[in-house]
Amino acid sequence: MSDGIRMYTNFIASIDTRLRNPKWVIEHLTRSKLKGDGTRSSSQFTEDAGVGARFRAKLSDYRGTGYDRGHMAPASNHKESQGSMDETFSLSNIAPQVGGGFNRDYWARFERFVQDTTKSFDDVWVVTGPLYIPRPGPSGWVLEHPMLGQPPQMVAVPTHFFKVVLAEQGDASTAVAAFVMPNSAIPAEYPLSAFSVPLTSLEEVSGLTFFPSLLDDARRMGLDAAALRWQALGRADAQRARLAPGASPPALLPPPPSLPGNAVVKSAVGAAVTAVFQGSNPAHLCDKLQCRLPAEDFWKGPGGGASRDRKLQRSQSAKF
Repeated sequence: MSDGIRMYTNFIASIDTRLRNPKWVIEHLTRSKLKGDGTRSSSQFTEDAGVGARFRAKLSDYRGTGYDRGHMAPASNHKESQGSMDETFSLSNIAPQVGGGFNRDYWARFERFVQDTTKSFDDVWVVTGPLYIPRPGPSGWVLEHPMLGQPPQMVAVPTHFFKVVLAEQGDASTAVAAFVMPNSAIPAEYPLSAFSVPLTSLEEVSGLTFFPSLLDDARRMGLDAAALRWQALGRADAQRARLAPGASPPALLPPPPSLPGNAVVKSAVGAAVTAVFQGSNPAHLCDKLQCRLPAEDFWKGPGGGASRDRKLQRSQSAKF
């Protein structure tokens, strides 16, 4: 079986049958889809019977590894019905994630940030997936990542994860942003904007093209410039915050080589960075929403429902 497309009620997943992870998952968020009776307490992780037994991830692959079964389309995005939420627990929507400091913490806050974009936009499209990014070695670039399960049927542990967000407010306003985060614990105070990356760089490392009918070369160049501007601001904020000893800036993608140097960014006084080129529409999402994560205890909301689901997520994640 080759890589396949899996269709669900509110999201679509493309499966990498070699690495036994999603290649990408796309979902459409609205305010109404975030509300409903769906609850994690009634959901169970399941293997995807629609993928051949030799090529699909198995529940046993995760057992005892210490990695969380990380959702690409979050369960909390699909409370519209119990059936919609249950579908997010298919292993075709799951990839191995570091638990403490990432899946259960920084990444969870990032997911809530994306959900909150529906407060400002009517329609939000989100593409999420794993990445396998090499690092510099003594004699060139080296790609290293753990594998789960038993050979030859093994699940790859991604080095990074990405999200691309396209938010629309009728015909009047569109905002786009791409983010890449390492699959590792991230300091809670690390600014989200520091993980903003040029869409062009993400496309080149992932082999995917995002929203080609919307983004021509000029718009893409403007978004890339804004992404680098926000990334620089985030890194500067992190330096001023003096992260805890041992915490270092997570590895990010390099700027796209095709982007002209004078169209990227220029430094101003101190840590201020100003974009030389900015497109008017679509705008970069951080120009619209400032890209600030919710508080670490965001899940302790009024009413208790969100709190119970969040506690259950931590409990479910900790079992494997």
